[in-house]
This record gives sequence, C-alpha cells and structure tokens, in this order.
Amino acid sequence: MKKDKSTIVDEALDNIPPEEPTAEAAPEASPETASGEAEASPQPSESELEIARLSAELEKLKDQFLRARAEFDNYRKRVLRDGEQARTNAAQGIVRDLLPVADNLERALLHAEDPTGGFADGVRMVLKQFMEVLAARGLEPIPALGVPFDPNVHEALAHMPSEEHAAGMVMNEFERGYCLGSAVLRPSRVVVSSGSGAVAENVDSTEPDEEEQRP
Repeated sequence: MKKDKSTIVDEALDNIPPEEPTAEAAPEASPETASGEAEASPQPSESELEIARLSAELEKLKDQFLRARAEFDNYRKRVLRDGEQARTNAAQGIVRDLLPVADNLERALLHAEDPTGGFADGVRMVLKQFMEVLAARGLEPIPALGVPFDPNVHEALAHMPSEEHAAGMVMNEFERGYCLGSAVLRPSRVVVSSGSGAVAENVDSTEPDEEEQRP
C-alpha cells in the first residue's frame, strides 16, 4: 500500500527529537559597571572606624551613668524612708511608755477625796497639760463608747446583755486606747453589748476592778 506524500512528511517530522533549550549566557559586565560597583562599597577609613568605636564607648558609658544615677536615687530614697521609720518607731516607743503616766493621773482623780478640791484641780491641770503635749506629737484617743466594736482598735474583755445598746456596740470602756498617726499604740479595752436577753460572756479574766471603769 502506497503512502501519500503528506503522510510521509508528517511521520518524518514526528521522528525528529525536540531541541533542548540552551541556557542563555549571562551578559558580561562591562568595565564601567564593574568600576561603579567597586566605587559603591568603599572600605571605611581608619578615622571612621575610630569614630564608630568612640561612639559605641560613649553609649556604653552613658548607660552606666544612667544606671548608677538610678541606683543612687533608690539608695537615697531608701535611706530617707528608713530614717523616717526609725524616728516614727522611736516616737511611738516614747509615747507608749508615757501612757501609764496619764492612766495614773486619771486614777488619782477617780480616787480623790474631794473631786472639786485644790488637789484634784492640780492633778486635773497636770493631766490636761500632759495630754496636750502628747496630742501635739500626734497622739489621738480611740473612740470607744457607743461605737461598733472594731477588733483593729478595740480589745473585748467581755460580752454583756444590754437593753440600751444594740448587739456589737461598745457599752463600757475599762482602759482608753490611743493611736499615733496610723499606728495603734494601745487598743481600747472594752465591754461589748450582746443585745437584750443575752447571757454575759467573759473574754478576758484579767479585767480591771469595777471602780476603774470609765463612765
């Protein structure tokens, strides 16, 4: 069987292997381009290296200075705070030691044979002046009678029924408490109402005598 010419040409074209792509050669850099790249990245000079080194050293010294100044400022604040705390503690100790003196002067007035006599008036004047001096140093009495019981500033000696005071209210004060600033030097020793019809309950067996109760 004879093949026509078109069929023979097609078969011949199919048998020809495909040409592999050839890599394009990179264009050679011209002398002008090479010289331009060399000029774009010049080597730093010795003076520029020295300036960079000194700048880095300056930044390091600046950082050390700022750290030292911050540490000194913290030290100064700590010294001031410790000094203030030491003075406060010393003042609290002295005033706390003087409170029994005020208590004894008040007891002297309670046991005076003639509360309106000259002796009682003299003791009353000394007590008034003494308390004014302590008040000028920041001493303040702690409110107790007729206020709700506060365990932060009150010490309950007993709980007693009361028709006049609601439950939880301070109905009697055995020993006045004082505070100096925000510090409680001595809590008020009190009797707390347990309400009407309640049973009396002693909290502290070392409560003072009845004659030392404060009105």
